[in-house]
Amino acid sequence: MSGAAVSAARVAGSRLDDVLDRPRGTVAALVVVQVVASAAFGLLVATHNGWVWFQGGDQIWFVSDGWAIGRAILPPGDVGIGWPISLAPITWITGATFVQALPPIVLLNVLVLGPIALACVHAIGCRIAGPALGLWAAILWIAAPFASIPLFVDRYHERWVDQFVPQGLGLTAMADFPSMVGALAVALLVLRAIDARSWPDAALAGAVAGFVGVVKPPNMLLVAGVA
Repeated sequence: MSGAAVSAARVAGSRLDDVLDRPRGTVAALVVVQVVASAAFGLLVATHNGWVWFQGGDQIWFVSDGWAIGRAILPPGDVGIGWPISLAPITWITGATFVQALPPIVLLNVLVLGPIALACVHAIGCRIAGPALGLWAAILWIAAPFASIPLFVDRYHERWVDQFVPQGLGLTAMADFPSMVGALAVALLVLRAIDARSWPDAALAGAVAGFVGVVKPPNMLLVAGVA
């Protein structure tokens, strides 16, 4: 029995080493898992009407402001202007209606920004304590929103499943999800700049932090944290 356990442990360790030695392939596989999990949750678990999942309310402002910016009209400063600037090219095709713009926005979040966030989490973990922590952090990043569902009491279960998790997976037009992705990118760039004493990485971190700040102004607290 002990010999079989030792042999199994060695095989598992060898396979883990193979995974850790191929970070790009590992992250690519995890991206596929993340996209499939997000799609399955959005379609099969969370309450939705077509492409419309729960939104916080500001989504109409973001899309309308993006439409106005795309036509060289300066909108009122009701929300941060960074996300509307990003949405302006989408509104050139879809128009100013929020529901029409939602499908490409959700696809942008899930297929582009979501993988970027996952790659940042993996890279941050690797820089902190090596590839094993990077892999573990990436797996937890994917699993945590779903694994935490049974932990909530019944009276809060619906709020978590139908309101919070769709926001965390990017199934909305709100600025919270791209804001989070931008913050992760800033964290990674800062770590790279510190590790390698790289001024280009530091400059890029500052540029991304500036843009994330105009997406959601409270993100400028990141600058204080870095300092």
